Amino acid sequence: MSPLIKHIISISCIVLGMYSDVCAQAPVYPKEQKRSFFGKIIYGIKTSFGRDTTGRREQVTETNTKTLLKYEGKYIRSISTNQLGFEKSISDSASNFVYFGTKVLNAVHAKSRNATVLRNTYLKEGTFFNPYLAADNERHYRTLGYIQDSRITIDTTTSTNDSIDLIIVTKDIFAYAPIVNGLGPLRQRAGLSNVNVLGTGQKLSFVMLHDTRRNPSLGYDAGYSYNNIGGSFIDASVSFGNITRNIYDRREDEQFILLQLDRPLVSQYKRLAGGLTVGKGNSLSLFPDYYGGDYYRYNYGVLDAWGGYNIGARKYLNDRKLHLKKFISFRYFNYQFFETPYQIEENQFDQRFNSRQGALASLTLFRQYYYKTQYIYGFGVTEDVPSGFNVSFTAGWYKQLNLSRPYLGMDAYRYIINSKNDIFGLFLRTGMFLGQGNLQDVSLLAGASYFSRVAEVGNAKMRQYFRVSYGSIFNRVALNPLRINNTLGLRNFNSDLATGDCRLSLRSETFIFLEQKYFGFRLAPFVAGDISWLSNSFGSLNNGFYYGLGGGVRVRNENFVFGTFELRGIVLPRKLPGDTMFKLSAAFNLRFRYNNNYVTKPDIVELNSDVTGDIY
Repeated sequence: MSPLIKHIISISCIVLGMYSDVCAQAPVYPKEQKRSFFGKIIYGIKTSFGRDTTGRREQVTETNTKTLLKYEGKYIRSISTNQLGFEKSISDSASNFVYFGTKVLNAVHAKSRNATVLRNTYLKEGTFFNPYLAADNERHYRTLGYIQDSRITIDTTTSTNDSIDLIIVTKDIFAYAPIVNGLGPLRQRAGLSNVNVLGTGQKLSFVMLHDTRRNPSLGYDAGYSYNNIGGSFIDASVSFGNITRNIYDRREDEQFILLQLDRPLVSQYKRLAGGLTVGKGNSLSLFPDYYGGDYYRYNYGVLDAWGGYNIGARKYLNDRKLHLKKFISFRYFNYQFFETPYQIEENQFDQRFNSRQGALASLTLFRQYYYKTQYIYGFGVTEDVPSGFNVSFTAGWYKQLNLSRPYLGMDAYRYIINSKNDIFGLFLRTGMFLGQGNLQDVSLLAGASYFSRVAEVGNAKMRQYFRVSYGSIFNRVALNPLRINNTLGLRNFNSDLATGDCRLSLRSETFIFLEQKYFGFRLAPFVAGDISWLSNSFGSLNNGFYYGLGGGVRVRNENFVFGTFELRGIVLPRKLPGDTMFKLSAAFNLRFRYNNNYVTKPDIVELNSDVTGDIY
């Protein structure tokens, strides 16, 4: 290693140490400079088109306990909260951007109330401080839909050698968000949501659809949810409407009502997790000209309940060694179709329209902790990346249509962050059914992913992403075949005609986070390429190689709750009937996910999606 590189690393360590000391203290923010009304506008314009100051300090990846360990075992005397305004930044306590835009946001937005923040804390006054529990708690705040960032800090001005005063510092996301999913001459779908009504952690949303091809042309969707009922960490939500996309061709003509209760395992030191989903849905004939009076009529109900217990969750709470955790869980689900489309034959296996019922049990073993970093999927805010491993063994009974079989499966994930801050993920999913004395629907998904460390490109920041995956199904009976029109295949490939029992996919993406911002919005241009190989043991004209090349730009303002806007252009040289070779797509409210839960409910292996976000 050259002396220059050693010197840079030494300086980085000093900067990191200084930053840790700053984080451990209650932040002090400069006073707002007084300006006239027109002065505020001029200053706002100058600042809105300025550089991103949250990236001024060295970008580091560090364990989420780093700044808290030195206070371990001290008596917690008091816990208070500090909700920052939109002119402040948690990652850069020196920032104080007061201009016309932030004044408007602060005036309209209702900050999270003290009671809302405190009911989401694991820490209690009158107990001894545990940095591992506190780090889990700090991460939990960042998983809430109305919190942008959080820190648990120590008030060093009042703390003593044996006692401390905690300050929970949070910064909200702007609660109001437009919901837009198409504004054209024939179809308009738009609405509004508030994810933190009056600062209480409640969410309300309402969406209207106007489509001249529908009869009636108007439809709606509404929802309500409440975060952490009474400090139980149980989230409740209800949603209903008649513009849900149906399960046949994704037309917006399904009517539904859904009630959900969910208690995630919010910390590895908590004991209980579980959930309950009850719902009902049916298709409506609202596109008569499109269907010609011959649409897929169906009617179904859903009951899905699960619960689990973290064995010995608090046994090693005060031990600095990270011990293996053991979580057992049970699930019963019943997706019952009361009416199925006559176009689906009575004994035809199709997971979309088959009644499904199951009872599953899982044992999950995990030793997992989190690092704090930036510029993975966010545009400079704190992101929590897992490190360690998580393995689940699942067994039980599964019935699809008239086929009832025992099931055995395994999900395994290994997350690695090396000393150079490169991020790796390894994954393995496999499952099988025992039917008629032989193994059926034996499935396998394996692969690896990689995020490079942040590279400085001028004033911008760049990351490189790769993912490779291999999937196969042996002796397929009832499960859906492998497809490439999903997140594990080719982006923007829409046809479902390409199916097989073996799939190999490679994905690459280079994205650059620009320093410049425009009224708080940041830009991240990217170039991307996907390639998939699909084969079928029975032979098919649609087998072989498929690939896509393209790029685009993502736009995001981390103060707002609505997700990233993405404009993407892509070329798919090999197309199938109903698809096009050149595609230009715009996605609103795009949300990127990665693992932020220790455990999930027991399930059979899924090869065509990543609904849990366990795969980077």
